Amino acid sequence: MAYIKMWIFLNILSSLHYFITDVFPSACTPSDSGVTKITAFSGESVLLPCTCTNTQDKPKSFFWETKSRRASKDGIYIDIFSVFELYRNRITLFNQTSPGNVSLLLSDLTEDDQGSYVCLLEKTSRFIDVFIKKRIESTPLSETSLSVLISVPFLVIGGAAVIYCIHRAHKKARMETGKINVENNLDDHNSTYGILQRKYDAEEMYGTIGDRPKDQ
Repeated sequence: MAYIKMWIFLNILSSLHYFITDVFPSACTPSDSGVTKITAFSGESVLLPCTCTNTQDKPKSFFWETKSRRASKDGIYIDIFSVFELYRNRITLFNQTSPGNVSLLLSDLTEDDQGSYVCLLEKTSRFIDVFIKKRIESTPLSETSLSVLISVPFLVIGGAAVIYCIHRAHKKARMETGKINVENNLDDHNSTYGILQRKYDAEEMYGTIGDRPKDQ
């Protein structure tokens, strides 16, 4: 008789449990589901979101799985914490301070981290596709390039100065050549004038001598 009473009592508790479970939802209601696409850059961090609507609610269970290049060689989902060595010092969870926030922060990304991730929270799955792009860093100017950039203006200015000096020298040479030619012309003119003058004086002197009276 006591055994029958115990059996009835356990069945009532079991029925009550299922009744409460159906009427009252789980303590953690996932805030979102479906597929999320995220693009990140190598060397940076990416936050894979997965939370309860109330971040202070404590989920009964959660799992993170992935089939990224790094973790899965067969293209099937694998528990990310079962290959934790591959992510050592690169994974951060927030559920210790906020139980309902089981988001995963993945740091120091590489191209091998690209792939699909899934958060299994309560009875809901949230899929996240992560695409990793290689960041192209600008190369700083080398000392040689910098010195070339600095020297170019001076070379231009120096070249202009040289051209100006050559132009002035040529101009001065032309002016001096012209002056010499003018002086030479003047000298030639003076010489010609002197010859003509001497000739004229000689002729006049000869004429004077020739015109003297014979009695003298």
